[in-house]
Parts: sequence; structure tokens; C-alpha cells
Amino acid sequence: MPEPESDLLSDWLRHTAAATPDAPAIVEEDRVTSFLELFEQAASLALRFVEHGIQKQDRIALVLPKTTEAIVSAFASLLAGAIYVPIHPRWPKERIETTLADSATRLVIEGDSYPPRITDRQSGASIPWQPAPAALTRTAIASEDSLPRVDAGDPTLILFTSGSTGRPKGVVLSHRAVSAFVKWSAREFQICSTDRIACPSPLGFDLSTFDIFNMALCGATCVLVPGHIVWMPRFLVQFLREARITCWYSVPSILAGMLQEGRMAQHDYPGLRVILFAGEVFPGPNVARLQAAVPRALCANLYGPTETNVVTWYRVPRDFDGTQPLPIGRPCPYAAVTVDAPSGELLAGGDSLMSGYWSRPEETQRAFVSLEGKPYYRTGDRVSLAPDGNYLFIGRLDRQVKRRGFRIELGEIETALAHHEGILEAAAVAAEDGQMGTAIIAFVRVRSVGAVTFVEVKAHCARTLPLYMLPDHIVFLDTIPKGSRGKIDYLALGRIAEELNHGDQDRGDQEGSRGVHR
Repeated sequence: MPEPESDLLSDWLRHTAAATPDAPAIVEEDRVTSFLELFEQAASLALRFVEHGIQKQDRIALVLPKTTEAIVSAFASLLAGAIYVPIHPRWPKERIETTLADSATRLVIEGDSYPPRITDRQSGASIPWQPAPAALTRTAIASEDSLPRVDAGDPTLILFTSGSTGRPKGVVLSHRAVSAFVKWSAREFQICSTDRIACPSPLGFDLSTFDIFNMALCGATCVLVPGHIVWMPRFLVQFLREARITCWYSVPSILAGMLQEGRMAQHDYPGLRVILFAGEVFPGPNVARLQAAVPRALCANLYGPTETNVVTWYRVPRDFDGTQPLPIGRPCPYAAVTVDAPSGELLAGGDSLMSGYWSRPEETQRAFVSLEGKPYYRTGDRVSLAPDGNYLFIGRLDRQVKRRGFRIELGEIETALAHHEGILEAAAVAAEDGQMGTAIIAFVRVRSVGAVTFVEVKAHCARTLPLYMLPDHIVFLDTIPKGSRGKIDYLALGRIAEELNHGDQDRGDQEGSRGVHR
């Protein structure tokens, strides 16, 4: 099937629905939705949005698990000229409300059961989730005039990530930015209509743009990974085999679990030809184990923060033995990267660059630097350039960490802790855990001994922070170490954290989280 010239993501679905109407677009357990059915449902919903008064670039929040209805809602938003804002339904209620308010969302689509509820946040009115006559939606396929048209530079989605100020910030991505990555990945990894692409990432994670938009662009089948097994390695390995997956893209920690607990090497995967990973560091020995487990598959390390999507990539050679660090590779053809000489920070520009942070012009300005009149994003990652031309990741310049692929600002955790009335002072650090990847350790100084318990602190954090940001350990200190200038001594806290973390590994601690008093 010829690749559409358009960079509008909604055009891809229109094109594929017309070219291969009966081909499977989405597989959700036993439910199969064809491309024509997907387009008809999305176009029907988009027409209802327009009839309700939704304007171009209005925000539509998808507070949904990754289901067929969530993908229908995303494409309906795009067809209506709106911007979709994916929000994980298991986020704390306060975080969801903050995100809805910050994005000035017009419509909210939510609910775990069918049909989802659609509510206008301004008027309180409801919009029914029901199909329009097939003749009407098929007209929408043939005619581009029945629904609003947008430009490739217009926003398509807003992804909210952890913010150092304690409030998540929205990364605005245009149609062109998403298209640059998806079209490149389709060509580089030869995605086609016979592929079955696994979809393990939530819609609010930038990795999901590969899944759903390669489906629309190439006519591939998008196979949804049931949410309840994403962190259950043995079930994932079984899913990989039984769903006949040909392309897999996830964070390394999921693959590490599949290799270790899922015993991935004990099975054969005849159709699996591409395994991509991104979002966090994948230790070299685990990469070598992955290559050995799936010897026929191409494995590649993709690098890039949410603000840029993927900007460099590295195809893992067959003889990679894991004794050397895994490179983040060379620039993608649509990207431009350079290194700030004094700091070693990687600066990234090009077509996949974000438009900015939603409604935060000052933060947007600070995030960019202009080089030869073009914007480059300050990634905050320190890198080096190897003699073979590949970039190597060295570490962070700030206190941002990655966990299960999610970006975490430790300052946001500290802000949440400090809002507890019984806590006088709080600090958070990260420590590497050979089994779990990254552990988060919080240190707190309380008003009086026994005034605040470990359970109370955890419950307090859970009211504002998503599950992946909750501290693994909480250490109660009489005083928090300070440097000569009175600032928190994070190096000293880091040593305590490493000692605590290694102690747990030596004891085979399986509790996951608990309070420690010192």
C-alpha cells in the first residue's frame, strides 16, 4: 500500500480505510475492529463533536484505559480538528483534575465500561456515544469537506509529564512532529500490512505513537496488550507467542522482566522480527540476553525525551556481548543533534521537536536554545561521542530520573511530601536496583517522633502522585544532611540510599516498600 503524502495523522486513517476497509486494524483480546469500522466509529464521533460546537484546537481529554474506544476517541478528536489529551484513569483524582484544568479541556471521555461517558466541562452536557448512519460516515471518507481541516503544524496531542514545580507540564506535539518519527520508523523497520504490532504502552506515553499511528499509516494490525498483564512477565511472554506479534516496542524494564521472570529464552517466536526499546537505560548484559533469546529479530535502542520523540537510534549488532555500554546511536534523518561543549549536554532539534509546553511560555523559552536561527531542545542528558560516530549516554545534568520509562522529577515528589502538615523537611533521591531498575528513596524530618507513620506518608503521596512515582522507601531522619551553604547534601543522601538498597538485595527483601527509621 503506497504511503500517504500527507503529514496529517487523521488522513492516514482515512486513506487506509479506503484502501483496505476489511483488514484488521485493532485486536483487543477476542474483539477485532476493521479499518472501515474504526474510521466509521471515529468519524461518527467526530461529527458529533462538531455538531456539539467543538472548535479546532479544543482539548478533548481521554481518561480511558488503552482500549478500542480510546483509540477511536483519539482519531475522532483528530478528525474533528481537536487536540487529544490522554490521561491515565488510575492517576490520583487530584492529579487528573489538575491536568484537566491546566489543559483547559472542553470534553472529557471516561469510563471503564461500554459505552464511555462524554461530558462537556463547560456546560455539563453529555454527548451520546452511538454511531451515526453508515452512509454519513462513508461520505466522510470520500469527502474531506465534511470535517474540519487542520495544518500539519497544528497541535495534535498534549502529553503531560512530571514537573519539577510539583505540577505536571504538557508537551504539545504537532501532526508534523509525530509524522516525522512514524514515517521514518515505518521505512526503517519496514512496517507493512502483514505486521502485528504489540501495544503495551498507555496512550499518555510517547511510545504509543509508534503503535497506533504505524497502524494507521501502514495498514498494520494494532494488538492491544491487556492492561492487567503489562507488568506480569510470564503472561507477556505467553501473549507475545499466542498473539503472533511481529513488532514490539516498550521500555527496557518490561523486556528485562520477560527475560528473567518470564523465561523468554525458553520459547520460540517465529514471526517476531523487530524489537525496539526506549525510555530508560537498558544494561548491556540484558541486551545480550535479549539478542540470544530472539536471534532472528532486529533489536534497536531508540533515544529521545518526550519533547523530541526519538532523535537518535542504534541498531544492536548480532555480536553485541554486553560488556560495553549500549550506545544511543546516531541521529535519525529528520533530527539534528549537537553537544554543548562546556557541559556535554545533548541538544536536539529537527522536525519531531515539540511546539512547546502547554500554556507555559517561560518554561518553553528556557527549554530551548537557538543555534544558527533554529531551536534546539536542552535534553539535560550528558553524552559523549564515540570514535565510531555513535553517541553514548553518560547521565543527567539535573535531578530527573527515568523509571519504567516514565520521567520523574524528584522535586515533584519532594513537593508532595512537604505538603504533609507533619513533615518539616523532605528530600528524595534515586538509587539503581539491579532487579527493579530504579528505586526512589524519600528522606523526611517530622515535627515530632511518631507523629507521622510510614503508612500515612505513603497514603498522602498516593493522593497526588501516580503509582510509578511513589517512593519505595521512606527514611525518617532527625536531621537532613546539609552542605556548607545550607543546601541539602544529596550526595550524602545518595550514599545512604545505596547502602539501604544494597542491603535489601543482600537480604532478598521482597516487601517492596516500607519505612526506615535512622
